[in-house]
Amino acid sequence: MMDDALVDRLVALLHASGLREIEFEEGEVHIRLVKDGKGTVRPEAPAPQAAASAPEPASAQDHLIVAGLTGTFYRSPSPDAPPFVEIGDRVEEGQTIGLLEAMKMLNPIEADRAGRIAAIAAGNDTLVTRGAVLFRLAAPDDPS
Repeated sequence: MMDDALVDRLVALLHASGLREIEFEEGEVHIRLVKDGKGTVRPEAPAPQAAASAPEPASAQDHLIVAGLTGTFYRSPSPDAPPFVEIGDRVEEGQTIGLLEAMKMLNPIEADRAGRIAAIAAGNDTLVTRGAVLFRLAAPDDPS
């Protein structure tokens, strides 16, 4: 069963952006919407419904950083620049670790505590929904 709220948000994003098509993929969910010549949106193919659960932290000290809003996630400040962080990098509280573009505004994603990047859950230049896990932080002294 497809998440109707997600489809509604994607349709609104498609209309607001002026794009002809939009594609969303997360886990087993794959949705592709295409505007036809009449301006109506039709699903390209049915998509399976994935369980809407965030990955669990690997240890009790790990911390998940999630998207505060729906938008496009970027790992670097520009297409030709290196990513803000890589797996294994140590980060400080307040350090910019990514960008989230929503409504043509770039919003910095900041580490809300010091730690080490243990996982990067979202790909560069991908649509993420509010609450989607972007990063997993391990304690700064945790070698895992």
